[in-house]
Amino acid sequence: MTKKKRTSWIVWLRRLTQTGFLLLFCYLFLQTVYHPINKAGRGVTFFFNLDPLVTLNFWLASHAFVGAMLLSLVTLAVTFVCGRWFCGWVCPLGAVHNFFTSLRGGRAKQKLDAGGYHPWQKAKYYLLVAFLVMALLGANLVGWLDPFSFFFRSLSTSIYPAINKALVAVFTWVYDANPGVGPVRLTVVTEPIYGFLRKYFLAGEQPYYWGSLLIGTLFITVVALNFWRARFWCRYVCPLGALLGVVGKNPIVRLKKNEEKCNSCRLCLVDCQGGAAPDNLWKPSECFYCWNCESDCPAQAISITSFSAAACHSERSEESRSDPLLHKPEGDSSLRSE
Repeated sequence: MTKKKRTSWIVWLRRLTQTGFLLLFCYLFLQTVYHPINKAGRGVTFFFNLDPLVTLNFWLASHAFVGAMLLSLVTLAVTFVCGRWFCGWVCPLGAVHNFFTSLRGGRAKQKLDAGGYHPWQKAKYYLLVAFLVMALLGANLVGWLDPFSFFFRSLSTSIYPAINKALVAVFTWVYDANPGVGPVRLTVVTEPIYGFLRKYFLAGEQPYYWGSLLIGTLFITVVALNFWRARFWCRYVCPLGALLGVVGKNPIVRLKKNEEKCNSCRLCLVDCQGGAAPDNLWKPSECFYCWNCESDCPAQAISITSFSAAACHSERSEESRSDPLLHKPEGDSSLRSE
């Protein structure tokens, strides 16, 4: 099998951007945690205001609109131009799925078999329709599977309390046991660290919730499914991804495959996150614009371009295939001057 190229700079930029938005989400999450110097920081609803699914659901259920939700229109506008860029570059839950997807083992052949489009990816569109119908009937249920709501709920009721309790238990044990060698005690190092964490990270008094075990189990299951299918949640479940897929079905920025350069090695599928079929008939509504296919292609047959440039290239390719004169051998007498 043809070897892959080195990871391109645009993929590293995407990874850096994803990491930045994930850290921002975690920082804003900590602003909602009660501890001595921080009760409820500003901007904690930033990601929810970016979410067009929350805005649409809120409007359908209550026929009201909050000014801060205008940010979601920016998300829709960019999606109309660039497709599901939000899923590949911004979504913090998508960054978590992307990280665990990258830890998958297995040979390239296995990833090729699992990397293509599957009809079950339509399931998320049915979920989207169901949630919107329920919103019309006055039932606000989209928070069950909206990625920001799901991620925030998992962090606040399960993941963060578990981390909080584990850290307190470890530092308490070190303090009580006070291990060390001679006069040198470990608490000399751990106590300043613990003081910093108590001030900026750990909750002053950690609440615990009924159902946290179930919520934590669901979150871990969803994350673990990435080892079976790349970004399983984003492909098959996410209703926000479905909405962005509908809006970005015919984006201006598109993937272009040069048929003349393509050697059909299908390496573009190995790291395809969305199952967007870059090797065959590209599906914009499933593409996260992760640039992995462009980076992996050893023949440099894949690029990202505008709709007009892609259409122009397609027309030229079609003309070259259909024009018999362009396929005549050089020695053909019909091409010579008489």
